[in-house]
Amino acid sequence: MASLKTVIFIDGENFRNNLRHFAFVSDPAKGEYRLEEQHFLWKKFFQCVLEEFDKITHWQHQLIRVYWYYSASISPWIENPKLAQKIVDEYKGKIALTVPQVTQLAKNWHEQERNYFQKLRERTFEDIQRETGFLEFKYVGQYVIHPYRVFRIEVDSHGKISYLGLQQGEKGVDIGIAVDMISKMDNYDVAILISGDADYIPAVKYLKDHLKYVYQFSLAKGVPPRIEYLSAYLKGSADCFAYYDEKRLLSDFLNRKSIPPNICHVIDAKIVSLNLPIVPPVTT
Repeated sequence: MASLKTVIFIDGENFRNNLRHFAFVSDPAKGEYRLEEQHFLWKKFFQCVLEEFDKITHWQHQLIRVYWYYSASISPWIENPKLAQKIVDEYKGKIALTVPQVTQLAKNWHEQERNYFQKLRERTFEDIQRETGFLEFKYVGQYVIHPYRVFRIEVDSHGKISYLGLQQGEKGVDIGIAVDMISKMDNYDVAILISGDADYIPAVKYLKDHLKYVYQFSLAKGVPPRIEYLSAYLKGSADCFAYYDEKRLLSDFLNRKSIPPNICHVIDAKIVSLNLPIVPPVTT
């Protein structure tokens, strides 16, 4: 059988949330260090994804392209005194706030989120694209945030207020991915979807009805037999399912040059713990 032309479609935010499930605390503790896009060897990662499906299906897959989708823009800043007053009223008796103060806190948080969003695209994604063959980042939809919806607001012992608004997430990206999967289907045999969003089920069914193979790939916490698949909701709808467990992910695909040495030591300890046999609970 000839090699099957294969395209990988990645839901960027869904995948990023999965990566951030892998968090480590250094010694001495300085908060959690979460793995993100810049911490991985993506060329090797994608090559091995195809090898996993080669082993499962006994077919050979040829990578044509990796499309990695992320939001094209972030919610703009819009000042809203009425919402600021609502926050003042909600926290009355807990934290002394004024409308101008809340407005400034919300604006500062929005600027912080916007700067991080732009940095991710302009630095991290551009570096990944340069270093990884057959990869293209595609920007569609909007990353939605709500500066005037309080996720957390706290006051420290010095009276300094820390303020976090609400991150709602991407809007319109899943539609862009589904449209591309269908519009490009004449140019591939297999679509590998790295996402677990149930919103893709109609697109998956459409592709299968038109005799295309649709696979799903996932990351997982833990190792068998105690394993937790991350975003595996499409597992029952796809033609084939594969994953990297936590040991494989941490052992084979980390770009250790991008991770502080003290965190690498913690990761190594985690890998060792994953190698240890699981002792069943003692029953009486």
